[in-house]
Amino acid sequence: MRCLAQDVLLDHKVEDLIADGCSLPRWGFAIPGPYNGATGEERVYAWQKNQIAWRLGWLPRNQTCSICETRPADQGHQEIYMRAFALMPVCRSCHVRLHRRFGDPDRWQAFVDQLSPDNWARMLLPEQLDRVDAMRIAAELDWLSALAAFSEVWRAAR
Repeated sequence: MRCLAQDVLLDHKVEDLIADGCSLPRWGFAIPGPYNGATGEERVYAWQKNQIAWRLGWLPRNQTCSICETRPADQGHQEIYMRAFALMPVCRSCHVRLHRRFGDPDRWQAFVDQLSPDNWARMLLPEQLDRVDAMRIAAELDWLSALAAFSEVWRAAR
C-alpha cells in the first residue's frame, strides 16, 4: 500500500466537495498559457481548488516567503500543477520573478545566486518541463525531491 502525501489527501477532500456539488470559484481573467506541462485550463482548475481550500481554512496562513525569506507570503506557487496543493508560500515579488524566469534566465540566475544555498528556488530550471516529465515528478510522493533530482540530471546534461 502506498502512502499519500498531505497535499494529495487535501486534493482528494476538495475533489470530493466538488463532486458533491460545491461550486467552483469564478476565474475572472483570460485562460493563462501552459506552464510546466499543465494546460491553462488545468492551471485555472488548480487555482479554483485552492480557493475552495483557502476559504475553508485548510491552507496555512501567515507564512514568510519561501524564496526571499523576508516578506510575508501572500500567494502560493505551484511549480507542478498536477499537484494542486503542493504550494510553496511566496510573496508577490518573488512569484512574478518565478514566472518570468523562462523569458530571462540570466536575470533569474543572478537572483537565485543571492539566495541561501539550500533554498528550493535554486533548483528551478530556466526552461519549462514537458508534460511527461511534469507528470513523472507529480507522481512521486516527495515531488520536491523528485524535481531536485530531475534538475540535477538536466543541468549535468547541459
